[in-house]
Order: sequence, then structure tokens, then C-alpha cells
Amino acid sequence: MHRRSLLTAALLPLATPALAAWPTRPVRIVMPSGPGSNPDILARLWAQRLSETMGQPFSVENRTGGSGIIGTEAAMNAPPDGSTVLFGFNQLVTLNPLLFRRLPYDPARMTRISLVSDSPFVMLVHESLGVRTVQEFVALAKQRPGRIVHGTGGPGSFSHLSGEILMRDAGIELLHVPHRATPRSELVAGQVQLAFEPTALAITLTQAPGSTVRALAVMGNGPEPLLPGVPVLKDIYPGFVVIVFHAIWGPQGLPEEVAQRLSAGMTALVKDPWLSERMAPLATRLIGGSPADLDAAMAQDLKLWAPVVRERDIRLD
Repeated sequence: MHRRSLLTAALLPLATPALAAWPTRPVRIVMPSGPGSNPDILARLWAQRLSETMGQPFSVENRTGGSGIIGTEAAMNAPPDGSTVLFGFNQLVTLNPLLFRRLPYDPARMTRISLVSDSPFVMLVHESLGVRTVQEFVALAKQRPGRIVHGTGGPGSFSHLSGEILMRDAGIELLHVPHRATPRSELVAGQVQLAFEPTALAITLTQAPGSTVRALAVMGNGPEPLLPGVPVLKDIYPGFVVIVFHAIWGPQGLPEEVAQRLSAGMTALVKDPWLSERMAPLATRLIGGSPADLDAAMAQDLKLWAPVVRERDIRLD
């Protein structure tokens, strides 16, 4: 056999995976949240648009339970051939590793694909407190240590840990009252005086007719156009930025070609009018981003949560 033929034969097994890198069957998007939730709606919007623009069917499969662990495990244990990806959020890759001693998946081994969207949290209070600024709230909380009720979505949630950071940075004590999902009804009724909620819910609660809920601060990197006039919390407490971001991850070993192709396809949709129009009511910003951008977002999120989880010794197992 000629030298060229020998070289070709030697390289053929290495070339085969690249040729078959892009999946030849529909792509399954695993969604760890339940049907009708904000992440689920986002995932279905993206699945529809990706199917139309990438010439490949995308479908969403809900795998709920266990703080998102069940769905994440299912996606990460799938064959790394591009036919299964995870549409998740930062809790899965930053909070869960801090709160659970053992996880059936390792965020460090998950293949970063693309950032999708983000939305900041908002600090909300009931009007019965009579405060209009964060500074007034902190002053009142110092007068009433442990008496202002902080309602949350449960131990270890973004809303819970946001209160822990506020207590640490402001030097106050709050009464934590966890709820199964969100304390929105109790906040409206005044049974809860403080809550931290995503922008979409904050808009609903503060702009409803006869609203009893007031937004004291946006917890993003800048002002929120949908909440005009509401100050930014990090201007008062530097580094206090709480943002939910959504992203796509793949199993360990996913070919780089597939990750880059999916990332490029998603980034190309950031300015898509069809998506923008349908995401507007969700108060979620389309951002897109490369695998490196997603890795940086994960690192920044971990930097926020790791100290408070460690200092307050918060564990869920």
C-alpha cells in the first residue's frame, strides 16, 4: 500500500466523528421545569425558531423534580451526539453544587453551548411598611430585628439567598418564611413584607390596579426599562447583582463542532423579531453568547453565591 493510502487509512477513524457530528435525528431539549413555567415557555419558543432556522427538528421534553437535578442528570447522561441538550438556568450549575453535597452530574464536565437570555430579580415590599427606598427599609429593619417577614420560594432558592446577602451586607435580621413556590399571594395580602422576585412577576405585582406592592430596587447591572425610576441595588451594595440566566448545555464529550454550530444558530436569533415579540411579556432579555461567555457567566454567579452559602452554612442535604 502506498504511503498516501496508509496515511488516509490511519486518519479515517478520526475523521468519521466529525463527519457525523451534526445530529441526524431530532434534537431533544430537556427542560427541568414544569410545563407553563417561564423557562418552559422560553425553551418552546427557542425550539420552534431553531427548528425553522437550522433545518433540524427541535422538541422540548419536561423532566421535573429535585431542584432541577432529575432533568439535568437525564440530559448529561445522554449520548454526546448532539441529539440531546439541556435548556437550563444558573441554579443548576452554581447553586445546586453549593447546596447539595452529592450531585449526579458535574457542572465542570458539562459542555457549554450558549447563553440564551437573562432577567434580574427585584426587591419588593408591602406598602404597609411605609418605606419607599432601600435605605428606609434597612433603617426600619434595624428598629425591628427579626420581625419583618421575608417570604421566599424555599430554602436555597435565589429569593432566600438574596435575603441572606441583604442581612449580611446591611447588618439586619429578617424572619425567613419559606413557601412551596412563590410568596406572591402572601406579599399582596401583607402577610409577607419582603420578597425578591424575577422582573416579570415584579411587574405584575407592582403595576396591577390597586397594587399593594412596591419595587424598591432592581437587582441587575443597570436600570430596568420595564420598571422606570426604580433604583439599582448594586449602587447601594456593590456586587449585589442577582440575575437568572438561561442557557444551553450538552453532555460531556459533545463534539466542539456541534456546540459551536448550536451556539452560532442561537446567537443569530438574538435580534429575531419573532422571538423578541413573544419574549417581551416575559420581561426576559435576549442575550445569546458563546461557550466562553456562558463559562464566564457561571463563574460570576458562583462568585456571588459561594460566600453566603458558606458563611450561613446553608445545605439542602
